[in-house]
Amino acid sequence: MTQHGAYSIVVNIKSGMRQPLYDLLQKIDDGGVEDNDIIPFKKITTIHFARFVILDACKDAYGQDIPARLAFTTNYDLPLNNHMQQMIAVAGKGLWQLFSMCEDFPQGPFNASMLDAYFQDYSKKAETFYVGVGNRSVQQIREEHVLRNAINDYTDQNRQSIHQQSAVAARQQIIDYVNGNPDLAFAKIPVPAASKKWDAAFYGKLIGVIILFIVFLPIIIPFVIVWMLIMLSIEIREKQVPNNLTKDHIRELVNRETQMVQAQFSALGNVKPGKFRLATMMFLLRTTDFLAPYLFAKGKLSGIPTVHFARWLIIDEGRQMLFLSNYDGNSENYLRDFIHIAAKQLTLMFCHTEGYPKTRLMVFGGAKDAEGFMQWARAKQIITNVWYSANKEVSVKNIYNNSKIRNGLYGTMTETEASEWLRSI
Repeated sequence: MTQHGAYSIVVNIKSGMRQPLYDLLQKIDDGGVEDNDIIPFKKITTIHFARFVILDACKDAYGQDIPARLAFTTNYDLPLNNHMQQMIAVAGKGLWQLFSMCEDFPQGPFNASMLDAYFQDYSKKAETFYVGVGNRSVQQIREEHVLRNAINDYTDQNRQSIHQQSAVAARQQIIDYVNGNPDLAFAKIPVPAASKKWDAAFYGKLIGVIILFIVFLPIIIPFVIVWMLIMLSIEIREKQVPNNLTKDHIRELVNRETQMVQAQFSALGNVKPGKFRLATMMFLLRTTDFLAPYLFAKGKLSGIPTVHFARWLIIDEGRQMLFLSNYDGNSENYLRDFIHIAAKQLTLMFCHTEGYPKTRLMVFGGAKDAEGFMQWARAKQIITNVWYSANKEVSVKNIYNNSKIRNGLYGTMTETEASEWLRSI
């Protein structure tokens, strides 16, 4: 069973190097993100998604300057050491060229060990990392997409003979086809499931936290009440910060949505001033990071059923929030899902950034102000300079259905079960 990680690095760009760095990233984008000669992402087989984003110089909520930065992130198959070694072996010289324009980077010609040390020293752990299509490697997703297409082609070509049989017999005919096709040899073997030891550790951790929560509940309840009253007083006194939004900015964002199935979203916003705000936000993000694997499954981030991976990063010493996600569809529908499906849950996360619609107790209001939310989201959304997806032709729904098709090749089924499996093809 494959587990996943979220690598992130956010570093300051050297003075005067913002434009050369932008030009080099544009060259990667123009040259084809998959096969360009600087960072040939397709050859890095551990990456699900990757992106480079230039975060322009700005001011924080206190009016203090924040310099321009470069953010580089990957969603990858664990272990991290294997991912790093492969990434440096394949694209080390290109990465060296890019990050040499950033502060505190080693001087001189390319050195693989120094690049590895730099990436380890300056890595940034996500406060919240959400996995929507877990337990599947890049290769597994690709292979199961190939399998589904092959079975679809076969059933289309043999529709009459398949329809004339019982569901069990039709299933067996498909299994015989798969087993006899050397290109689908991988499908003869089931994907290993989670071990009992892994399940015990995974659910044991949750049970332990629940027990502690129950034990300390008499203390937690009054503490939460006082905390919420303090937050309410802060919300009442806060002034709404306007969101500066232009049609040119929206047009540039939408014009980059050229993918047929998947898309990406990058957003950057100032964290509202105050240590109480910062402490509350950090607690909520880290609590969500712990609970997400238990509460949000099969690509349903707070009920939104299209998210592959997402992460929240608090950067610049707690002054800014960087949100990055990979999802299906287009940004308009994605943001509408925030409003109609997960308004309260995501308001709890985003209400700590400037310009977010007014809230009460961090869950009321917020995204329910549809116009205000859309204006905030578009104003905070930033250009992703380079974005890569390893399996760009499949949606979250496709990935889960493809696994269902593969799993249906093994064992025995009743007529009813076989009929249901055939409907998934």
